[in-house]
Amino acid sequence: MEDMLARRKRLLGPNISLFYDAPVHIVRGEGVWLWDTDGERYLDCYNNVPHVGHCNPRAVVAITRQASTLNTHTRYLLEGILDYAERLTATMDGSLSSAILTCTGSEANDIALRMAEGVTGKRGIIATDATYYGDTALVSQLSRSNVPQVGFGLEQFFRHIPAPDSYRNPDEGGSAFANHLRAAIADLEEAGHGFAALIICPFFVNEGFPNLPAGWLAEAARVVREAGGLLIADEV
Repeated sequence: MEDMLARRKRLLGPNISLFYDAPVHIVRGEGVWLWDTDGERYLDCYNNVPHVGHCNPRAVVAITRQASTLNTHTRYLLEGILDYAERLTATMDGSLSSAILTCTGSEANDIALRMAEGVTGKRGIIATDATYYGDTALVSQLSRSNVPQVGFGLEQFFRHIPAPDSYRNPDEGGSAFANHLRAAIADLEEAGHGFAALIICPFFVNEGFPNLPAGWLAEAARVVREAGGLLIADEV
């Protein structure tokens, strides 16, 4: 294990984080389970990449079939991607009728923030103070954990408000969150940046998955729209 840690540090750099004080060396996955080098089995409650389970046979067959046929980008006419977009948007509200396909969550959020600026003409973005959205220069400003900040001066356009915490503040409702939001919007307006968007994960997963009642977010959504901004939902 120590040899692998030293090799990883040398090849990937010293700042790539690992889970757990005693890192787990995973070698195999199947369904909801992961196995380490000692044969210990772990229930995977974390990974947000293999949504259909590790080594799902149908996914393996589909990936293999496509890789053996064609692997390219979307600047050619490709019927498969249109079929997929039709099936995807059919599961959503009628107003969501088109899709932008990206490679990573960082890229998706970066595009969403650029769209917010394009639609509103403003640059001010609000996020909660305990979340993560990605690693681009723009999106990294959303995460308070990304310190020291190296953001090409973009940090001036961002404000952070307290994340909901149903454990420490069980009686704090959506009105308190909306009031924090109003104050942040006012601060952005006073600074001359204006207000473009609030970006959140509706389940606040990175903030600890607080237990929030139905309708909790409604007042904040009204505040966003009354201020002329967009509500961006980043939910994997």
